Amino acid sequence: MLIGSKAFRHLWEDWRRDYQPLQVLKLLLAYIGMPEDLSGELEETQHLLSYFDPDLAPHDSFWKDVVKLVDLAFPGDSLSKNASIERQIHQLRYLISSQQAQYVRTHYKKPGMTDKEALAVYLRWKPFTMFDQGRLHQKVSICDGKAVYPDGIPSVNLKILLYNRIEFILDSQGNFLNEVDAEQVTESGVVNGASFNYGNFKRHWQLDVEPVQPHDPDFRNRMTRGFRSPNKLKKRWGQQAPEQFDKSFYNPKGIYAQSHRSLANDVKRQARLFLALVYGFKPDQTKQSKEVHMSKQPQNNKGTAVLGSLVFMALYALGIWHNAVRGNIPFLILWSVLLLVNVSYFIFRLRK
Repeated sequence: MLIGSKAFRHLWEDWRRDYQPLQVLKLLLAYIGMPEDLSGELEETQHLLSYFDPDLAPHDSFWKDVVKLVDLAFPGDSLSKNASIERQIHQLRYLISSQQAQYVRTHYKKPGMTDKEALAVYLRWKPFTMFDQGRLHQKVSICDGKAVYPDGIPSVNLKILLYNRIEFILDSQGNFLNEVDAEQVTESGVVNGASFNYGNFKRHWQLDVEPVQPHDPDFRNRMTRGFRSPNKLKKRWGQQAPEQFDKSFYNPKGIYAQSHRSLANDVKRQARLFLALVYGFKPDQTKQSKEVHMSKQPQNNKGTAVLGSLVFMALYALGIWHNAVRGNIPFLILWSVLLLVNVSYFIFRLRK
């Protein structure tokens, strides 16, 4: 039985009914044959992913079950404890992200397409976000005051979140970046790759950030040595630049900057291009201005775009109601902003 298959779901429900959350997670790890330490080798990743049903989608409710079990099994900062099960659960995040990227490739990537293009097709009718600019996924090594990129290839990496748990990282060439990958092993993927998120806003630090230091696999610790993310320092107008501002995410003249723009602005540009790809616009870049413009001839017809906007507005309205009832203020604000953006887009399309 493959994980995610109909037959496995019956077994999964039996486990959840009969055992405590930690025991269920141990059974899942044993079912996969999860090693205590991932090697990052292609053959191992392919073998581990062979236990998952190819049709197990990133948006499947199975992953919600896993998140809930981890939340219950590891209260407080207990996932950072130095023990075998904690290490395996942490590294499972990397395997999950690899499985989810592989799902997109298998079901949406046609010959000649990039991972980015396939992901755009998959996300077209789903409430993804790019509010998090992925600063921690922009690591470089610094030598003599200059950036040395993983694999020697300059890249502005884009972070896309689906349901705030599912994470995809794309490089400038349109490739998925994963710590472990079923198709290719790259330095960029290991250093700046995606990882599935167990924690919500309240528990993200405890479940996804703190365990990295004690539980990351040895191969990743070796490959990330010397690579650093940009800092968050900002220069206020009229004031002297703070120390270490040359390594800032927001410095257009800093070490991390490309094309005389800050890395933060470059990420925004990549996000606009990806939105154009998802919703069917054809972006036009001129050599003179290098600015992103939206083509007046969308690839999708107006009726399809309007219908899509209506569907999204209904989903966002439902999300607002759901979070208002639960008193979840951060998500209430998030869904409200998404609704406003979609309403603006809807009006824009109607006027065209």
